[in-house]
Formats: sequence, structure tokens, C-alpha cells
Amino acid sequence: MQILINILILSVTEITYLLGIVIAVGFLLGWIESASNRWAYQALGKPGILLTACIGTPIHEIGHALMCLLFGHKIISIKFFDINPNSSSLGYVNHSYNKHNLYQIIGNFFISLGPIFSGTAAILFFMYMLEPNTFKTLEKYVISAPVESNSIVDFIQWAVHSIMIVYIGIANSGNTGSPSFWIFLLLAICIASHIALSKADIKNAISGLVVTLVLIIVFNIGASLYGIETLKYVLIVAKYNIYLVSVLSVSIAFSLVTAVIMGIFSTVKKLIMN
Repeated sequence: MQILINILILSVTEITYLLGIVIAVGFLLGWIESASNRWAYQALGKPGILLTACIGTPIHEIGHALMCLLFGHKIISIKFFDINPNSSSLGYVNHSYNKHNLYQIIGNFFISLGPIFSGTAAILFFMYMLEPNTFKTLEKYVISAPVESNSIVDFIQWAVHSIMIVYIGIANSGNTGSPSFWIFLLLAICIASHIALSKADIKNAISGLVVTLVLIIVFNIGASLYGIETLKYVLIVAKYNIYLVSVLSVSIAFSLVTAVIMGIFSTVKKLIMN
């Protein structure tokens, strides 16, 4: 029994090293976006949310759609942006999959997280096109990442430094008088406002995550019979997390900016109304 408990603990540890950063970022973005949308609604009503959704929601749904294709799911219907005031969602991707196919079941997890990757990629693309100096500074920082570290403290410090590089880079770009600066800022805020996972996304991710954990447990049981230390190899693969946290920090940075702006608007409106 103790052996099975040790294998379970080992498996949870390994999946945390492999996917923990993405999951943590997903929940953090969800918390920030929830506050941001609440303040946006208080300040501007639904038009305030639709204002950013017209750009952010299509990129959100593209993330789902691309992951559907990658994991072999059939896309039944897709709506990149729904302006119907009676609709409870701003967009959707309806898809189906073979429930006996482990690869496709695991895909549910990554399909749910798709908007984090598509949103971050979109912000980086627009940064490359419109704020190249900031992009180059961030690129150099990411390349210099201390990949030998697997410490959560190092990850947090690296994320904070990445966020500061984005802020400082934009503040010192000297392009505040250029249209490209404001276009980038607008695009980044719109994308970051709708990058987080919905409750439906989180629900769909659970089945894929559970199956992934079960497969890791089974693999670890087999590996233990041959005396293979799987954690050693997982830690080697998990070194990509330090790059991942640097890149995903860009989304966190602009999500925070959006939340602060909407918070200020909401506070000003309350003061005026009172």
C-alpha cells in the first residue's frame, strides 16, 4: 500500500512540474479577468465588455479551434464573436471527440487552455510588429532564462521580472507619440481582457487532466518494476517551464493593466454618481 501511495505522490508531483505553471497562470488570469470585467460592467455596462470582446473573443476562440485540430477533435460549429444581447456567451467552439481515444480525451485539457496560448502568441506578434524594441528586450531576457532551476520561487521571480521588462520597455520605448504605440496598447488590452478560461473551459479541462494523471500513474507503476526513476527525466523536460513563465507573463502584464484601467473607471463613476 505504501508503494502505491508513493507512486501517487510521485505522479502528482510530476504532473505539477509538467503542467502546474499553465494551470496556475490559467487560474490567475481568470481571477484578474473576473475582476476586470466586473469593473468594466460597473463603469461602462455591457458595451464596455463588447468593446474589447470584438478583438479578444475571436482570438480566444481561435485558440480552442487550433487545439481541436491538433488533438483530432471534430469542430461541429464555431462562432468567433456573438453580438447577440440575449446570448450568454461572446463566442464558442462546439466540438466532439471519440471518448475511447485517450489522445483525444487528453486533448480536452489543452483545448480548454488554448486561449492562453493563442492570446499570448497574438500579443507577442503585435509586440514584434508594433513595439519591436520591447520585443527584443523580452526576447533576450527569455533566452537567458536559468533553465537549470525547477524552484517555484525562481519561477515567480522570473515572472515578475518578465512583467517589469514589458512595462519598462513600453514606458521607455519613446513611441508614445506614435500611432503604432497606441494601436499595440489597444490590441494587447483587448486580447488580455478575454484570454482567461471560462467555467466551461475549466470543466472540460478536468477530464483531460484526470486521464493524464491516470496514465502517469500507470506509467510510474511500470517504471518502478524496472527501477526507473521517472522524476529525473520529468525534471529535465520541465525545464521548459522557465521559458513558458517568461512568455505567459506578457499576458499577465496586460491583464493587470486592463484590470487597473477598468478599476479606475469604475471608481470614478461611483464618485460621480455619489
